[in-house]
Amino acid sequence: MRCGLSMEDDWKQLIDQAMQTETSNTIEAHATYGKAVRAALAQSQMLLGDLEAAQIIESIYGALVAYSQQVMLRMKAEDPEVGGVDHAFRAGQAYGVSCVLNHLIDQLTDVAGITALGALDDFSDTLHEEIIIQGRAAGLTVELLDAKGEILYE
Repeated sequence: MRCGLSMEDDWKQLIDQAMQTETSNTIEAHATYGKAVRAALAQSQMLLGDLEAAQIIESIYGALVAYSQQVMLRMKAEDPEVGGVDHAFRAGQAYGVSCVLNHLIDQLTDVAGITALGALDDFSDTLHEEIIIQGRAAGLTVELLDAKGEILYE
């Protein structure tokens, strides 16, 4: 096993395990996917000490930020009716990408100080708040989470 990870910490094996149990035990599969998330983030965090790996993680973060912003600008260009199906679709699409940024990748800490994750975190938090405004306007019926993963009750 690479990086000194145990079998329990191998996110690839955990995903495989969860996929195999999805049809027979939904609750167990859900929990196993959660373990896979934590294992993958732990491995990513370890890689942040390596300059080349950290730059890759930073680049992926940047791609997700840019994609989320691209979706928001497409929505603006299309000018869909607020509350309509097209508006809800674009708002939901942007919200989903933003959640990946703000609820997963933001858990990573650049302890070595070799990337701009902090600045990207601040930008993605601001972007997420703008997307929430659109999500609410679209009438999305899911629990919306703020940039730090807390449920918004208003």
